Amino acid sequence: MPTTPLLALHEALGARLEEHSGWGMPADYGDPAGEHRAGREGAVLMDLSHRGKLRLSGSDAAKFLQGMLSNRVEELSPGEGVYNTFLTRRGKFVADMHLYRRENDFAADLPPGLASVFAEAIDMYIIMDQVEVEEVTESLCGLGLFGPASARCLKEAGLGAEGLAEHGHRDVEGVHIARELWTGEDGYLLWAPPERAEALWTDFSNGGARPAGTTAFGTMTLEAGTRLFGVDMDSNINPMQAGLETTAIDFEKGCYIGQEVIAKIKYLGQVNRGLAGIRLEGNLVPSRGAQVEMNGEEVGTLTRAAYCPTLEHVAALGLIHRKAMEPGTALSVREGGKEISAEVAPLPFFRNPALEIQA
Repeated sequence: MPTTPLLALHEALGARLEEHSGWGMPADYGDPAGEHRAGREGAVLMDLSHRGKLRLSGSDAAKFLQGMLSNRVEELSPGEGVYNTFLTRRGKFVADMHLYRRENDFAADLPPGLASVFAEAIDMYIIMDQVEVEEVTESLCGLGLFGPASARCLKEAGLGAEGLAEHGHRDVEGVHIARELWTGEDGYLLWAPPERAEALWTDFSNGGARPAGTTAFGTMTLEAGTRLFGVDMDSNINPMQAGLETTAIDFEKGCYIGQEVIAKIKYLGQVNRGLAGIRLEGNLVPSRGAQVEMNGEEVGTLTRAAYCPTLEHVAALGLIHRKAMEPGTALSVREGGKEISAEVAPLPFFRNPALEIQA
């Protein structure tokens, strides 16, 4: 079983560990709600070493990826990145990823457990192309620094990332830093050699970043409406159903795997079901897969739900029928024989207004 290079540090901090795709990762450090609030008020530091990491190189890498992925690749300049997906020929997900173009290669960050899945799936298309795909998940430590004070923490640690746009990235003293707004706040994803992990963690902690676990990551991304692969979306749906039309698909880029299906949905039809935000009444948090109803008729299921400290109520994402997706639509959720009143809410539930000013 792979282990994070920071495992001993987490244990010393009293972390409660949970298994995520074969990795033992901190779920929380005793106060997940407090960790969440720290990510809204200051900065939180998260170990994301379990997320997949790939290096894609070779003289044909840009051209090859352009023909494989749903979003633009070839026009990216070094230092730019993009959210992307790799699909089956039927337009269903194989994986989603954040792709970063560097001077001599591409770096790809993927959800936990998906690096090898993507690498194996794309390998069948590499025939005469000069492309190499190398998984580096276990050879690099991944850290997340999220919150309105995250840029200051980076700067104080000597890793300033001023001026980066969303998905923009740069290497600073051997650390790859990418700006990602997954939590609805300013935020940064860092890849670093394992031997530097503890020193970086200490520097960020000394700069005011509070350690936070996967529970806070889950509630913050839920409030931000950030879809998580393996939770909110999987190989049974397509990016249009996941609501990624404007973030993960370039309808002008030409052919890619699954493009014909996605184009038909865009121009000739519509999805029958899609992901929607749902606000629930009361304090009961329903389970993943709980049934969603409208006027007594089953219209979908929840992909996840949680009490969200910023919102001060229970929120959820659900894959529901298009007739029930209009914000304000009254719904009910069934959980253990109980019926919970709910309604469709626009996404995101939360996004720091300061991000619009910074854009």
